Amino acid sequence: MKLYGYFRSSAAYRVRIALNLKGLSSEMISIHLQKEGGLNRKPQYRAINPQMRVPALALDSGEVLTQSLAIIEYLDEVHPQPHCCRTIQSSGQRCGRWRS
Repeated sequence: MKLYGYFRSSAAYRVRIALNLKGLSSEMISIHLQKEGGLNRKPQYRAINPQMRVPALALDSGEVLTQSLAIIEYLDEVHPQPHCCRTIQSSGQRCGRWRS
């Protein structure tokens, strides 16, 4: 896995916390949001995440997940212990959607 993020991004920080709680490792790739007008706006990153936002988690399968809560929900489904995202009891909904 590769985690694209920025050290000042609270959303990327959330994903790093979830990865650490689950004992998972990922390659951290820094996407500076201010350098050179924002590296997130460069074609190289746009090819990874057309939304040009961080974080993005590139899986070993080649699939790329975006939005921190959806990434955390995915991690909870693939690596259920410990849970990072609670299920809403009445509706069965989770904190985000990672599947389309």
